[in-house]
Amino acid sequence: MASAFQKSMRGSDPDATVYWLARMIAGGEDPRFIARRIAVCAAEDVGNAEPMATVLAAAAIEISEFIGLPEAQLALAQAATYLALAPKSN
Repeated sequence: MASAFQKSMRGSDPDATVYWLARMIAGGEDPRFIARRIAVCAAEDVGNAEPMATVLAAAAIEISEFIGLPEAQLALAQAATYLALAPKSN
């Protein structure tokens, strides 16, 4: 699921991104793990094409560690869809 989640962000598909995010949360995945996957995508795939992506990913990590689920799911979804819609760096 984590691979499909990251591939959906990389492939610019926000609907699939939210679907896989929801599957991971429903499956009991640690929100910190999800936030790390978002940060990896921000750094590796988006990069300098949209520099604010790393800032938003860092905020998602902080929020997921500070408040946890279920509230963190909104911040994770916001960051993930932002990355899915962001331009990708070559």
